[in-house]
Amino acid sequence: MGDARFRWFADVMELRGTDRVLEIGPGSSPSLALLAERVTHGRVVGVDRSATAIARAAQRLGAGRGASTDHAEPSADNPAEAGGRAPTDHAAPSVDEPCAPAAQVNSDRIGLFHADLARLRPEQLLDTFGVDGFDKILAVNVNVFWTKRPTAELAVIEKLLVSGGGLYLCYGYGGPDGASTSPKPPPGRLDEYLTEAGFTVRTRASGDLLCVHAARD
Repeated sequence: MGDARFRWFADVMELRGTDRVLEIGPGSSPSLALLAERVTHGRVVGVDRSATAIARAAQRLGAGRGASTDHAEPSADNPAEAGGRAPTDHAAPSVDEPCAPAAQVNSDRIGLFHADLARLRPEQLLDTFGVDGFDKILAVNVNVFWTKRPTAELAVIEKLLVSGGGLYLCYGYGGPDGASTSPKPPPGRLDEYLTEAGFTVRTRASGDLLCVHAARD
C-alpha cells in the first residue's frame, strides 16, 4: 500500500485477502484502491454521502477498471470530503447536487454507494453488492462518531457487520512515526459511546495515528 497511514490501518485491521470491507466516507481519496491491494479475493465498498466524492472516486477507480457505483436516495454533500481530508460529520445536513445515475464499471473488486450512513438501509447496500455482511468497517477522520451520540449510525453498522466483525474508527493525517499533531477525539469519548452501544473497545495509537477497534462480544 502506497500510503503509510493506510498501511498502518490495514495492519491494525489485520486485513485478509478474502475480507469484505466497507469504508464509510472515503471521499475521493485513494483509500479504496489501497485497501483492495490487501483484499485480493474479497470485496471493498465505499459509502459516501457526497455525490461529488462518489463521482470523483468512480472516475479515479474507473481508470483502473476496478469499481462499480450505485446510489440510494439523494443525501447531503460534504464539501470537505471524508476519509483522509478534513474531519467530517457524516450526518450533518447540507445541500447536495443530484446523484449521477449508477454506472457499472467493474463490480468484481471495488464498489461505491451514495447514501448518508444514518439513513442507509442495510439490506439495500448488502443486496447491491451481493454480500451478507462485512467483516470489517473502516471510517477515517469521520467525526460523527464522537461529536454526538451516534445511535442511528451504530445501529446501521451493527446490521452491516457479520458475527465476529469489527468497526475501526481511525484518526490522523500523518504517519505512524513521529509526533501526534492531528486533531483527534477527546480521550474516552469514543469508548463511552461505543461501550454504551454494546461494543468491546480496544485502542491502538502510533505516531500521529489513532485507531479504535469496536467489536461485539
